[in-house]
Amino acid sequence: MSETNANLKERVRAFWQENPCGTKFADAPPGSRRFYELVEEHRYQKEWHIPTAADFAKMKDMRVLEIGCGLGTDGAQFAKAGADYTGVDLTEAAVELAQKRFELFHLPGTFRTADAEQLDFPDNSFDLVYSHGVLHHTPDTAGAVKEVRRVLKPGGLAEVMLYHRDSYNYRINISLLRRAEFIYCAGMPG
Repeated sequence: MSETNANLKERVRAFWQENPCGTKFADAPPGSRRFYELVEEHRYQKEWHIPTAADFAKMKDMRVLEIGCGLGTDGAQFAKAGADYTGVDLTEAAVELAQKRFELFHLPGTFRTADAEQLDFPDNSFDLVYSHGVLHHTPDTAGAVKEVRRVLKPGGLAEVMLYHRDSYNYRINISLLRRAEFIYCAGMPG
């Protein structure tokens, strides 16, 4: 990995370590049952397409790897559906919060801190590799995609969503509406 890529990856890691994805959408104490409920409510309200696209229920008894597990919101849906779930994230903060969620809600699953470009799993390990809005943050997206293919069983499924800067979702929902909502909320007292 070049020094530039290593530097970028460290900046990405530091940002998400300080700001675990989704934490700003709940006004309950992080790690509380209410916190996770609010995060989930917000996620599936704003990104209503995820449950349909992921079709969590079809993964019953399948080995699922989620790259970029964040707070464990989607992972919890896989676990509830009966998947053998493993979540990885670049940051310890996300892994700790995801583990806490699974403990609070009595869900089975395993977690580890990992780099999508260098996954520590044997070849052909998973029936599904799932990653929603994550892989475009890594300096070597192509390397991460190679890792997805490597750990995926023959005939397995990769469900990967990337934000494209020219997409409607990125230009309107993320760049305009979410930033305006964040600025408005950040300026409010309390």
